[in-house]
Amino acid sequence: MMSHAPHATARPDARYPVILLALAAILAFALFARLWDLTRESFWADEGWTMLLAKGPTLADVVRTLADDQHPPLYFALLRPWMDLTGDSEFSARLFSTFWSVFGVAVVYRIAADAFSPGAGLIAALVLALTDNDIMLAREARHYAQMAALGALSSLFYLRHLKRPRRRNGLGWLLSSIALMYTHYLGALLLAVQGLHLLLFARPARRLADMLFRLALIGVAWLPWAVVFLEQSLIRYTRPILFQSTLPNTPETFTLVRGDLVGSQYGLSIGLMILGLAYVTYRLGAPQVTLRPARPTVYLGLWALLPIVAIVVLNTRFPILTTRNFLIVTPAIALLIGHGLMNLDRTARTFLLAVFVVVSLFSVDAYHKKPPYRELTADLVADWQPTSQPALMDIWVDDFALRYHIGRALGVDPATLPLISLHEWRERYGADFYAYLLERLRDTQTLWLAYWGPAENPLFQFLGDHGFVRTATHVRQHQGNDIFLYRYDRPPDGEIARFGDLFALKQAAILPERPAPGESLRVQTLWQSLAATPLDYSLSAVVLGPDGALVAQNDGPPMNGNAPTSGWRVGDFVFDGRTITLRPALAPGRYTVGLKVYFYADPEPLPITRDSEAVGGLIEVGSFEITPS
Repeated sequence: MMSHAPHATARPDARYPVILLALAAILAFALFARLWDLTRESFWADEGWTMLLAKGPTLADVVRTLADDQHPPLYFALLRPWMDLTGDSEFSARLFSTFWSVFGVAVVYRIAADAFSPGAGLIAALVLALTDNDIMLAREARHYAQMAALGALSSLFYLRHLKRPRRRNGLGWLLSSIALMYTHYLGALLLAVQGLHLLLFARPARRLADMLFRLALIGVAWLPWAVVFLEQSLIRYTRPILFQSTLPNTPETFTLVRGDLVGSQYGLSIGLMILGLAYVTYRLGAPQVTLRPARPTVYLGLWALLPIVAIVVLNTRFPILTTRNFLIVTPAIALLIGHGLMNLDRTARTFLLAVFVVVSLFSVDAYHKKPPYRELTADLVADWQPTSQPALMDIWVDDFALRYHIGRALGVDPATLPLISLHEWRERYGADFYAYLLERLRDTQTLWLAYWGPAENPLFQFLGDHGFVRTATHVRQHQGNDIFLYRYDRPPDGEIARFGDLFALKQAAILPERPAPGESLRVQTLWQSLAATPLDYSLSAVVLGPDGALVAQNDGPPMNGNAPTSGWRVGDFVFDGRTITLRPALAPGRYTVGLKVYFYADPEPLPITRDSEAVGGLIEVGSFEITPS
């Protein structure tokens, strides 16, 4: 007695509600996994670039911007109205990719259900929902999730039209494939898979001619952008900013790619993929392996293999290899694994699926930790005065992300801020770079520099040669690397006061000049060390009311402990910024802001000398009025 294939069903209608419920649960899980901590990390370089490319304000502006980049325009042209509708926050921008990814999971179910069985579709959808690389790229404001989803949609309509020619199938294949080509150039590799598959399986000749004609129409629809693609290709390898993020063909790279594609359980995944290329039936409990249905399984095999081989081969001549690019084959891998598991008997299938799910849930095979640019931005905007202080960025292409976060923190278009990308200036001005920079900084007394690079840089010497002294350093860690935010000042010749014989106060300011009750007041000071001391002194910024009573204060070591006075060398200039929060119920009147310096073990602050006259341990550095409301 011959039994049917394990994924056949005699009563599909009876099982439909269960299948629908299971699919809904898988899609809900996929959405949850991709939304979890969606905004925990800052934008990184590529996402900052996305925001720059999709800036607009019109779709025509987006397309013109993309013509000077290295990508086709569709994702960015769709992201622009999406952000017009939902906002340009990290959550909103990344959510666009999340929806594409979840949509891709649903399409994968439909492909497998059409080609094999609903059971294979559910498993394939679950595998893709658990795939770390897909989850990671669904949480980034980049076009890869859209590329993978459109690749799956093109494959769905292609296979449907090949099996059963219908107008809607042909139109769906045409439109989804055109959209794929205008989303990412790697879509051409999937179309090559379809062309090769057509030559193998499209019969009779009339069917082959019709399908090839439709494939040609996709190419014709892409022709308007082909000229732009050629121009992009001519300049791509003349601008390191466009290609230096690629990886070489090395064993380390291939290990990385393997982890992204098939995970830490790669032996199990690859074995199931191979099994997914066959079709198993059972006779008296014994499995019988055939290659039927050959049409979809061969297509999946070509889809999984050809783009990988093509990317690796092309990378030897034209650097294009990034782990993200391989997302184009991730749906095919999930489909093969789904079919492979359904080719096992129920006991083996249940056990291996459970192993696969547990390993996937408790391991992370693809994760890109993003630099802490949101935190670096907070360090900057706390004391930055954009009206008079330019901010230089020397962090390679990551300045796109930092630019975005600064604009968000201040609530303005970053293009209106004095942000200078030094890598752009070096590319634009070449040998005249320092001449242009000097002209820009001629009347500048204070600047900020975001820097990620080697400890020695000619830029540092240039700033020192032109009167700038480094007065503050913020450091943020990223995967064992330091990302710095420096403040540079041209210190004034005079001084406001001396504190004992140790410190001279060179400058002092309070921001804002007219704070309101409940607001935060920032006290900014610039100091010079007059003598070395082994002690760590603290600064105290205080607010005194109209009656002289203490209203608020902020005590602590300089720069929140990042610049202890025991480390100050004679002649060093050190900046300090500290925040005082005012009570909401402050009465109208004139309030005084003062400073003192003290050592925690000594009840008396350092004596202050001002204009050769001792004025006690507290010096006024500013004042403000609270007026009746």
